[in-house]
Amino acid sequence: MYRMLARFGAALLLLALSVAAGASADPTTRIRPYGGSGPLVFGMSPAQVHAVIGEQPRSTGVTKTGERDEDYPSLSACYAKDSDVLVWLALTSALDVCFQDMNLFTTPDVVARLAEADGAPLAGLGFTVFKNLGIALADFDSDQESDRVVQLFQRGRWDGIKSLVPFAAP
Repeated sequence: MYRMLARFGAALLLLALSVAAGASADPTTRIRPYGGSGPLVFGMSPAQVHAVIGEQPRSTGVTKTGERDEDYPSLSACYAKDSDVLVWLALTSALDVCFQDMNLFTTPDVVARLAEADGAPLAGLGFTVFKNLGIALADFDSDQESDRVVQLFQRGRWDGIKSLVPFAAP
């Protein structure tokens, strides 16, 4: 029952995102490197994000670095500590997340294809980071699609992390 409600919530979120973007019934969330996804744009206030999504977050917390973190059924949104504007999104497989016409959750060899598009991917802290694309993937080595997360971020968000090393494809 919970899984069915979660899928229903995801479908409503997809519909809200596509309608807010001016689309008809296309549930696809298209990534804009360093810009956001669909109608969610980096630099938006929490109130603007709530208006686009059409609901309040189910929970709000604070990260270790003091940033506001809001959780919704199919995504998380994080806001800068000092300016309270949207700086990254974490999207789950309940959404059809696309980059250059690739669904990042269903396209075979998506990690290799993103590595080629990025040119210099990095790995560390459980992520494969495509700094040139503004995309980071978590748990894409899992057989469970539902474990995977696509993180979108503003330019510079991963620059200070010294533990990242060049990504080596398996």
